[in-house]
Amino acid sequence: MSIFSCSIYAQEREFITAKVVKNDSVMENVHVNNVSAKKFSVSNKKGLFFIDARAGDTLVLSHVSTRDFIKFLSEEDFESDLLLIRMEDNANELDEVILNEYSHINVVSVGIVDKKVEILSENERRLRTAGDFKPIHLLGLLGGSLEIDPILNAINGRTKRLKRNIKIEKKENNIALLRNQFSDYMRKTMELSDEEILQLINFAVEEPNFQIIVDSENEEQLKLFLHDTWFKFQKLRS
Repeated sequence: MSIFSCSIYAQEREFITAKVVKNDSVMENVHVNNVSAKKFSVSNKKGLFFIDARAGDTLVLSHVSTRDFIKFLSEEDFESDLLLIRMEDNANELDEVILNEYSHINVVSVGIVDKKVEILSENERRLRTAGDFKPIHLLGLLGGSLEIDPILNAINGRTKRLKRNIKIEKKENNIALLRNQFSDYMRKTMELSDEEILQLINFAVEEPNFQIIVDSENEEQLKLFLHDTWFKFQKLRS
C-alpha cells in the first residue's frame, strides 16, 4: 500500500464548508450524504453546507432539479477554506417525462406477444433446454410421464457445467462493462492508475451485490458502488 493511501485513511475527519452552485447560481436544499462517514447535511440559502469529512470520503449530492452528483474528496479539496461544487442541469428531464408517459406501451400491452420476451445467452438457452433435476421428477414414474432429460443431465453433470459457464460468462461481461464504460471515470474522477483500475475491477466483480447493481442499469448507483468498493479494498490492503 502506498504512503499516499496510508495518509488518506489515517487522517481524522474535520468539519468542512462547501458551496453548491449550478450555472453560477447558488443551490438551496441540496441533500448531501457522506456515505463513507454516514453523515448528512443540507445546503442553506447561500448554497453552503457543513459536514464532517476527510480525504478519501465520498459525497453524494441530490436535488430535484439536477442529476445526482458524486464527489470523491481528495487532499487538494481540503487546501482551501471553501470547497466549491458545481452541479449540472438535469438535461434528460423532459425526455424522461415523455418516455415515462408511454412506458406502459410495449409489445406485450398491444398484444403482439403474450408475455415479455426473455433474452438469453447461448449457455442460458442450453440450460433452459437441458432442464434441472428435482426430486419431483421421480413422481413422473407413477404416471408414466417421467422427464428423462433432467435426470440424465443431473447424472452426467451437464446442468452443473452449464450453470458454471453462465456464472463465468456473466463475470466476463461485467469485467468488460467496467473496462469499456467506466475506465475513464475511474481514471479521471477517482484518480486511479491503470493498475489500480484493474485491481478495483477484479475486486468489484466478486462482490455479492455487484450483479444486482449491474442489473438495475443505474449508472450513478454503479459509480457510487465503485467508490465504496475502492474504499473497502484500500482498507483490506492496509
